[in-house]
Amino acid sequence: MTGIDTELYPKAKTRHSKTSTAFKHAQKALRDERISGLTGAFLAAFIWGHLLAESSIIFGRDVYNYVANFMENTIPLAQPVIFLVTIAFFTHFIWASRKIPGKLRERKIMLELGQKLSESRKGWQQDPKSDITLRSHFETSLWITQVRTGMIVLAAGSFHLVLVAWNLFSDMGYVGQAPGFTADLTISRMGSGLWILYSVLMASVVAHMAIGVYRLLVKWFADTWFVRNYARALFYLLFTFYMVLGTLTIVAGTGVWEGVFS
Repeated sequence: MTGIDTELYPKAKTRHSKTSTAFKHAQKALRDERISGLTGAFLAAFIWGHLLAESSIIFGRDVYNYVANFMENTIPLAQPVIFLVTIAFFTHFIWASRKIPGKLRERKIMLELGQKLSESRKGWQQDPKSDITLRSHFETSLWITQVRTGMIVLAAGSFHLVLVAWNLFSDMGYVGQAPGFTADLTISRMGSGLWILYSVLMASVVAHMAIGVYRLLVKWFADTWFVRNYARALFYLLFTFYMVLGTLTIVAGTGVWEGVFS
């Protein structure tokens, strides 16, 4: 009997030795979960700060230019961060994609499951006086949404990372334009139609981030020092706050509602 020191069950025992195939598979699964969780936590923290910085456009061009110049020149943080985020982004995708259905048959099953969950309420005949209330499974619905938004974030996020890096380290082929971001450049780009792509990316990122934080807390801390209900409350808080903030930022970034609070 080999002891397994876990947070929930510190005295748990297994009949597999440390040299057994089952034990090695368990160790690999734990390592993969830690890599996926740590990179996900890093990216979530980055999203919090990134959306807050981008929201400076709500307060006008001068505020946005000040924040951009501060991040790029005063404390040249933007340049090294883009490298770290890119590495974490693709590392997280590689390790997290282990849970994404890889076969066509598995994807069809997931699609059918999602459709049944969304239509399930229509078919339930519930007694309003009953103490038992049938409802769709919260965790399963979140997992399906996380997989779908993850695919969107991978495609649109990759484009965004390339565009940001191109902006930070070059003049993008425009003579006289210095590397970096300005309010004029952002508003011009968003007003030309990129707001559509960034609206989809923002909504997907916020949903994926909020779900990821919830599942990370439940996976590693629920029923110990962190109650599951608190994790759910945090999920709704993050999702609502950043969805509203992101929407205001995109509207202000198109120039339609320029300087909402300026």
